[in-house]
Amino acid sequence: MIKAIVLISLYTLVYSSISCLNAQSIIPWSKTTKLEWSDFKAPPNTDIIGYAQTSYKIEIQPSDVAVDENNNIQNYQSLSVVANFYTNHSWVFKKDDYLLKHEQLHFDIAGLYARKMMIEFDKLKKNKIADFDSYMSVYKSIWTECRNIQKKYDKETNHGLLVEANNSWIEEIASEINKI
Repeated sequence: MIKAIVLISLYTLVYSSISCLNAQSIIPWSKTTKLEWSDFKAPPNTDIIGYAQTSYKIEIQPSDVAVDENNNIQNYQSLSVVANFYTNHSWVFKKDDYLLKHEQLHFDIAGLYARKMMIEFDKLKKNKIADFDSYMSVYKSIWTECRNIQKKYDKETNHGLLVEANNSWIEEIASEINKI
């Protein structure tokens, strides 16, 4: 019962910052999903030096799983992972076609890591592992990898200003997505 409360608390923390969002403000990632500037609905954050910001999250679904006294997730076979773009938290200050490609790649990177996470979840499910900590360990590890890659992407492309470097990243991430 304590694990169920911990799980509920964990998800409450994750979702509390986005609780005011409705279904129309979330765009799930797919290979074919292409963002448009009209998807960036938040007012620009003038405290940040930048022309745009993509808000995304890799989420475990369903969000309301139960964990029993043995730390096992009930109905663990139904777990899935999705990367979502949050329109009401994403903003643009200066619209530019190339900048949109840069922001799209941030979302694509999230989609790639959501797919990697799902592959690991599927391995656990195949081995009939229902242990909550096993799934959370995978989530935390891959989420950390995703955040590190996002930072590396911005650093190596100077937030998209280095066109050749950005194009290389676009090709590399597309190739990785197509391999999975």
